[in-house]
Amino acid sequence: MTLITRRLVVAGGAAAAGLSAFGGTASAQAGDTLTLRLQARDLGSIDPALTKTGDDETIVLQIFNSLVNTKRGTMDIDLKDLQPELAERWEISPDKKTWTFFLKPGVKWHQGYGEVSAEDVKFSYERQLDPKLGGVHGATFKDIDTIEVVDPLTVRFVLKGPNAFFHASALTPGFGRFIVPKKAVEKLGAEFGRAPIGSGPFAFAEYRPQEAIVLKANKDYFRGAPPTETLRFRYIPADNAATIAFIGKEIDQTSGPREPRWVDQIQKARSDAKISIMQPGSLQFVHFNMKIKPLDDVRVRRAIAYAVDRRVWKSVFGVVHGPLPAIVPEEFYGAIKAADIPADLRYEFDLAKAKALLSEAGHPNGFSIEALSSERSDYKQNMLMVQDMLRKVGIDVKLKIVDHASYHAAIRKDEGTLAMLSTAIAPTAPAVINEFLHSAAAVGKPASLRNFSHYGEMGGSVDKLVDDAVGETDVDKQLALLKEAQLQILRDMPVLPLQTQPLVSAIQGNIDLGYKPVSGFGQYEYATARRVSR
Repeated sequence: MTLITRRLVVAGGAAAAGLSAFGGTASAQAGDTLTLRLQARDLGSIDPALTKTGDDETIVLQIFNSLVNTKRGTMDIDLKDLQPELAERWEISPDKKTWTFFLKPGVKWHQGYGEVSAEDVKFSYERQLDPKLGGVHGATFKDIDTIEVVDPLTVRFVLKGPNAFFHASALTPGFGRFIVPKKAVEKLGAEFGRAPIGSGPFAFAEYRPQEAIVLKANKDYFRGAPPTETLRFRYIPADNAATIAFIGKEIDQTSGPREPRWVDQIQKARSDAKISIMQPGSLQFVHFNMKIKPLDDVRVRRAIAYAVDRRVWKSVFGVVHGPLPAIVPEEFYGAIKAADIPADLRYEFDLAKAKALLSEAGHPNGFSIEALSSERSDYKQNMLMVQDMLRKVGIDVKLKIVDHASYHAAIRKDEGTLAMLSTAIAPTAPAVINEFLHSAAAVGKPASLRNFSHYGEMGGSVDKLVDDAVGETDVDKQLALLKEAQLQILRDMPVLPLQTQPLVSAIQGNIDLGYKPVSGFGQYEYATARRVSR
């Protein structure tokens, strides 16, 4: 499996000064503080089992470790390229059903909670599989049959069936796949989500509501103490405010609106800034909640698909646009290629077809529907464009825009109708489909993920096709199953793919991350980040 990634780094004056894109020529300033932006208004939870937003995941990534990792700065999930993290080595049975991990000895939890053990690993996963937790990532681990503590530093996962993608869906960093200390979780209870204990390069120090989270360097980190003493994450939801703060050097890093003009603005104002544009970045699509009429009718969903002119996205977003003809980006393993999609499933813009389908479904004059949108720029702009296009076929989308955390809380409660998502995910077709369209992932299930359409419960299913593909050892048969699953999704239209958008961010010219970010979930890790003098 090979993930194809594209990356553009604009180094500006840094190149002229002889600096690498993410490196410096002079010694680092020890004991420094890095100030970094979070887009949210406030904290949700930084318990890895309960995170719902990318900003919470950013904090989690600094505090915790996973069993294994990809090459730094990439999402390359080839088994041969897996990197050790808490596990220093592993053994995988030929049928990919039994996965055994041998932990690095002597890795310490923060605040004197002892050493990381196989029992902690077992607890971390079984906790998320317990419906009483109310976690949001449990369905990711649905393939696990048993977890065995072989000895204090050896843990064995036995799966319900062969799974060649287990590492990508359950073991590498992100979305619940971090290891937590059993003793600390049991002692702290709900407070663990606001003051967690991890094993990572930074330890939680302070939380100031709606203002900041402060982390301190872990001097006992098993890979060596970070060169930066303090990470200060500031909550700055408004892009304009964050841009001004970055230009004024009040913050060292900021994500940016995914707009070509923002890239130009930063280049002009801070010529030495390092701008990173990472593809394929976020998948952006709209779930149709099929429990809500008239979205339960496939003719209505197809009408909406024909009414939305997806060609416009390329003209609007330019360099920060990527095509998404089906829900799985073409760069991902197992994705269907655009050329292999039959003409009738491409849903090329056609107002006449849209109106005819609405009439056939009993809505010749259209209909009205209420919908929520996050205020975050990538959500809001997409939904405003969809809203405007649907007016032309008589569909009145009454859009209510709310803050990002409230939006995600609402759609988790199944309050979404047209539920827009902008998210990164492990780069395989099974990961995407299982996360967003498997029946076990439907909102309202004990261990739901992000199936806001209720696909698999209503309006069709590809559960068996994907489950069979995951357990298939013949690559050709596996790819054929995944292709058919994606074609069936297009026939049933539970989600409307819009585009992929690269993750866009800017870092001050005197910050060296210690690695090159090529692709990822939108969060940097700062274990080796340092400020350099020039």
